[in-house]
Amino acid sequence: MIDFTRSELTRFVIHYVGNKGLGEELTISEKEIKISDDFLKDTVMRYLTSPFKMDIYYQFKSKNEMHYHDVQSYITDVFTSENKFIDSSKHIAEHLYNQSMHPKIKGGEFYTCYFKDCNVDGVICDAIGLFKTENKDTYLKVFQHMDNFDIECDNGININKLDKGCIIFNTEGEQGYKISIVDTSNRIADCAFYWVEDFLNTKMKENAYFHTSNFIDTCKGFCEEVLTEGNNVTKQDQMMMLNKSTSFFKEKDKFDIKEFEKEILPQAEIKEAFREYRQTYNDKMDLTAIDDFDISPTAVKKNQKFMKSVVKLDKNFHIYVHGRHDYVEKGYDEEKGLKFYKLFYTNEDFGN
Repeated sequence: MIDFTRSELTRFVIHYVGNKGLGEELTISEKEIKISDDFLKDTVMRYLTSPFKMDIYYQFKSKNEMHYHDVQSYITDVFTSENKFIDSSKHIAEHLYNQSMHPKIKGGEFYTCYFKDCNVDGVICDAIGLFKTENKDTYLKVFQHMDNFDIECDNGININKLDKGCIIFNTEGEQGYKISIVDTSNRIADCAFYWVEDFLNTKMKENAYFHTSNFIDTCKGFCEEVLTEGNNVTKQDQMMMLNKSTSFFKEKDKFDIKEFEKEILPQAEIKEAFREYRQTYNDKMDLTAIDDFDISPTAVKKNQKFMKSVVKLDKNFHIYVHGRHDYVEKGYDEEKGLKFYKLFYTNEDFGN
C-alpha cells in the first residue's frame, strides 16, 4: 500500500524534453519552483501522487559498472546528498531526451520532485518522483462582469490524467529500490517500453503481484494452447479449467501448487501436461518456478477479464459460461449442416 497522506513535496523543478529524433529542443531549468499557495500545492501533490495506489512494484535492473550515467545512479546521488537534486534532475532530463528518438514519442514538460515522509507498505521514507506531461486538454473559462459574461478557451493539463510517472522510494536500495510506475500512453507498440525500459531501465519486482500474474498467464496459455479441440479436449473442458482457476485465485489468500493441482487438475494426464507446459513457459520467460506465494488481489482483478470463459460463435453470438458446464451440450445438425450449443437453465433474467 502506498500512502501520501502525510507526505510533503519539498523540491520541485520542471524541464522541457522534446523529441530528439525530430530535432525538438531540450530546455533545462536552472531554478526550482517554489509553491507558496496551499491550494496550488495540494492540487499539484494530488495530480502527481494519486495514480500510485496499487501493489505493482518495479526495481532498477542490475547495474552495469561500466555505465554510470543512468537514472539509478543519479537517484542514488540525490538520496546520498540532497544538494545534488538540481544537477541530477538535469542529467536525468538529458538521459530522457537521448531516449526520445522514436517519431511517435511526444515532447512535454518533465518534472523532478522530492517527497518527504512517504508511506510504502508500512515503511516511512523519502522518495523521488519523475513525471512527464505529453497531452494537453482544451478548457473553457467563463468570466462574469457585473451582469454580463465572457467566455474563452485555453490549453492546460488535466490533473486527473497523469501521462507518465514513476516514484522511487528510498527503501530496498541494494535490490534496485522499490519503484511505482504509471504510463497511460503506452498503447503505441513501437514505443510501449520507452518509459519503463529505455529510460528507467527497470523490471517488475518479484512480489505477490509478479508471481500471481505469471501463474495466471500460465493457466491462460495452457488452456489456449494445450486444452484445445485439436488435442481432443472439448471447449467445455477448456472453459471449466479457466473458471476453476479463476475461482481458485479469487477465493484464496495464498497459493500452493499441491492444493492447486488437487483442486483444478484431478486427472493425472492433465496434471502432467500442465507441469510440462509450465516448465516450458518458465524457460521461455526466464522465470523461476515458485510453488507457494501470497495471492495479489490486484493481479487477479487485472487479469480476470482475460480468464473469462467465452464461446465466440462466428460473429453472431458470444456465450459466457460462469459455471455448471454440465448444463452445456454441443452438437451438430446434419440437416442444416451447422454446429449448435444447447443450454439448460431454471430461471432467466433480461439484464441491460
